[in-house]
Amino acid sequence: MLCGSRVILRPISETDLDLMDRMNQDSETMRFVGGIETPRSQLKGIIQRLQDQFKSQGWGWMGVETHQGEKLGFVFLRRCPRLAEIELGYRFYRDYWGQGYATESAQLLLSHGLKELHFNPVVAAVDPLNIASERVLQRIGMQYWKDIDWETAPSGFARCYKAS
Repeated sequence: MLCGSRVILRPISETDLDLMDRMNQDSETMRFVGGIETPRSQLKGIIQRLQDQFKSQGWGWMGVETHQGEKLGFVFLRRCPRLAEIELGYRFYRDYWGQGYATESAQLLLSHGLKELHFNPVVAAVDPLNIASERVLQRIGMQYWKDIDWETAPSGFARCYKAS
């Protein structure tokens, strides 16, 4: 578990199913993360797989909630074959956009990945049309690295950032 001034990051759990399902059904939330809706029945299996990965690796997908227990979204570190690096990512339900939760959560997990898990570098990929998400990466100190083709991104490519 990682604690920030307003958020707690904890391993993903079955209690995250409702938020994941709500986010998955929201086209605006899914716009920049592949846009593919997954049936709720399949989400249970996905959460179980992510839990198993976290247990075996000690890192992976984490639920984000306030200190009062309000579920906000998810952050993660994962192996990204396309970039051949450890990737930082996040998604929040749109009710929580623009409030600094993504920045605080991403900073916590990036710092943990670099300092405690000794990942070097950590990368992130963002569709350049997602200006708010790109600003999060800039705010947490990640530096532009390169652009790559990314067929599922609305723009057709991703802007990649790196921190070490």
